[in-house]
Amino acid sequence: MEKRLLLSMVLCLLILLVYQSYVEKQNKRWKAARQETVEESEPATPRDTGPSEPEGTAVSQGTEEGLKGEREPGAEAPLDEPCEEVVVDTPLYRAVFCSRNGRPMSWMLKKYQDHKACRCPIPIPGLQGQEPEQGADATGLGWVERIHARRPEEWPLGLEISTGKGRRIPVRETLAPDRPGLDLRDGQGPATITFTGRDARGRSVERIYTFSPDTYLVGLEVEIGGLKPALQQAGLGVKLSERIAKKSKGRYTFTGFMGFIDGRLEKEKKLKEGEPKYYDGDVAWEGFSDKYFLTGLLPVDNPISSVKLEQLPVVDEHSAGLLVSRLIYNIQEHLQGDRARCSYSLYIGPKDMDVLKHTGHFLEKSIDLGWFGFIAKPLLVILKFFYKYTHNYGIAIIILTVLIKVLFHPLTKKQYESMRHMQKIQPKMKEIREKYKDDKERMNKEVMDLYRTHKVNPLGGCWPMMLQIPVFFALYRALLSSIELRHAPFAFWIQDLSAKDPCYITPIIMGATMFLQQKMTPSAGDPNQQKMMMFMPLIFMFMFMNFPSGLVLYWLVNNVLTIGQQLISQKRQQ
Repeated sequence: MEKRLLLSMVLCLLILLVYQSYVEKQNKRWKAARQETVEESEPATPRDTGPSEPEGTAVSQGTEEGLKGEREPGAEAPLDEPCEEVVVDTPLYRAVFCSRNGRPMSWMLKKYQDHKACRCPIPIPGLQGQEPEQGADATGLGWVERIHARRPEEWPLGLEISTGKGRRIPVRETLAPDRPGLDLRDGQGPATITFTGRDARGRSVERIYTFSPDTYLVGLEVEIGGLKPALQQAGLGVKLSERIAKKSKGRYTFTGFMGFIDGRLEKEKKLKEGEPKYYDGDVAWEGFSDKYFLTGLLPVDNPISSVKLEQLPVVDEHSAGLLVSRLIYNIQEHLQGDRARCSYSLYIGPKDMDVLKHTGHFLEKSIDLGWFGFIAKPLLVILKFFYKYTHNYGIAIIILTVLIKVLFHPLTKKQYESMRHMQKIQPKMKEIREKYKDDKERMNKEVMDLYRTHKVNPLGGCWPMMLQIPVFFALYRALLSSIELRHAPFAFWIQDLSAKDPCYITPIIMGATMFLQQKMTPSAGDPNQQKMMMFMPLIFMFMFMNFPSGLVLYWLVNNVLTIGQQLISQKRQQ
């Protein structure tokens, strides 16, 4: 590859990154403007009542009067009372519920390990392998834990009565399960656990969970009885929460709130305290996502729903704060006499494309592959196809890289031809620059005449590279976000393709192959530019040191194949 073309590729990537950053900022401004418009359209409320709830959960003044006394001191039962564990064991996960309120305390995914140690077998000083991830469960089983609550009030699926003026009345129920637990590890059909009891106001409360051995989707029905007319005009909110770790921040690895609302993917990493956000409309699902896993709450048979998201204060130096979302139903839409029965589905599982598509409800939209997702998704499908036969994702990446090289061979061939033509006219271009160095306009005219005379397109070597950039960027995002590569071994010291090379061997070899490429490419630029380009392999090598080894493997194989193409091209010229 011509050195200036490599520089052009780097500049193009930088332009893409800057433009993407600009678009993200514009989208945030648009969302903020949209939020202000929604809030301005709400009826004015006294300053001390807090922000208004979205349309669909508003209540009348009579309702407010009827709710007086709902929050008297001592009316809410404490959450820190001890409770017995109700364990649900399936082939996919192990869930633990509190017997006293029917809320999940722990949810571990069995098919995924929380941490996989990657240590360099070569005794290199300073290379002691990777440290275990924070949040590893203390059970010794090593499964991925999806509930990161530090206090009982942070347990998921808490219930609240929403009055429509920023006021929330927690439903503090005291329940009892109809069975001590469930064991579906033998693959038997769906089964339920019902928690029944009353809240602090004497209203009957029932939670019915439905579990299946072959899916991560859990059914949930909530029934509240004895609702006064005032409460029948209010909203019922179901809470999810996630404590966002500061280490989770990254440009292409999202951790935070995510929802598919009105046919659009909504994402929020962090909000300002005291400035909640509301989402109204067709809520397919909402919840919290990280790089590889999703915890989502899905409305079922609900004509009107909305989501309220807010940020709670930061409590320690390791956390960016607690995000809390509430999926709100209008109670009136679910009334049967003085009882309201609301249905939901809960998904706690991996962001695996096949699993999410099979589950339905547009959950596959949680895999956000950026601008070039329409390219990245087919590449993932092809990668998984190769894995079926190789049973090794490292080998699958190599085969996919070869396939991409073959498909782009005609473009690469044109690129090399353009480079050769440019190289042939370099002496004449040098003469023109020396002759007209004091007359830039005349120099440019003579250079263009030289191009026309020899039928050379100065961009002929750049356009083939530009056409390949979207594919590279799409594959980059696909490999970076693919749960298939998580803890997937390749060979020798590389036992986790989603983690960096613990010995840094592949990045060093990759830098060496880039340097060899430059040496094989005839010089066709000014000396200062050539000296600058000599640093590119070193820059790329250090940049790729902390990249997932699967990405480094792709780039390394791509370099080796490019060197092979250059050797063949040079032999044909002789």
